[in-house]
Amino acid sequence: MSDPLAKPVVVCPQCGGENPLSTGEAILRCAFCGVSLYIDRSRVVSHYLLPRLVDKGQAQEALRRWMAGNQTVKDLDRLATIGAVEPLLFPMWLFRSRGPQDNGGERSLVEPAAATPIHALADLKIPAGKLVAFGAGEAGVEATVPTVPLDTARTWLGAGGAGLTEQALVHVPLWRCGYRYQDRDYLAYVDGATGEVVAAVFPAKSEAPYLAVAAIGLLLFLVEGLAVSNVFFKLVLYAVTAAPLLAAAYAVTRKV
Repeated sequence: MSDPLAKPVVVCPQCGGENPLSTGEAILRCAFCGVSLYIDRSRVVSHYLLPRLVDKGQAQEALRRWMAGNQTVKDLDRLATIGAVEPLLFPMWLFRSRGPQDNGGERSLVEPAAATPIHALADLKIPAGKLVAFGAGEAGVEATVPTVPLDTARTWLGAGGAGLTEQALVHVPLWRCGYRYQDRDYLAYVDGATGEVVAAVFPAKSEAPYLAVAAIGLLLFLVEGLAVSNVFFKLVLYAVTAAPLLAAAYAVTRKV
């Protein structure tokens, strides 16, 4: 007869060892093989950490390069003031599958294990072969608590996640970067493993000047095409008109 006062046990998926589980405990380390385990409501999975390879200075440099790119307003890298740059760990469900849809190979899929402040975080890549046991995480680093159940994430994969060979919880290192531009505060996240920058709201380039140049060019070419019937003169007129339009487009690119 089983002892009603005995603690529940968790069977390690890696070695099969039985580990006593304290009430309310969600993370434990297997006493037999040392692997870190995460206890979801539906099952027990391995718990990993993706090592942080990008330090604070490199994260700031990555942010500056992104600010100088084509998505943001001109000179954002010079005019913005970078504020707090803080490390954090964000949880992702990692799934590996091997089946006909994978052409005989193994495929890795990820889904967020918590609500994401930026949708693009759900598209973060987890490099193969770089995972380590979660352990205590990173000393003094904020770790987002998983709130998305494993079974919910499996449904996002389609077909209930059929054909999976592995499922695990992985904490991905991020740098949360605050910056200020024209009296407004913004947030961006730098992937601590790859240096990739993701942001939902940022000072983006205005499309209006580009659309205005395109509309004027279209209107001029349409009028010239209807007004001139001779093909040779029409081509010459098109070439003459194109020169100032290209100059205007270049000026917009330099200023916007």
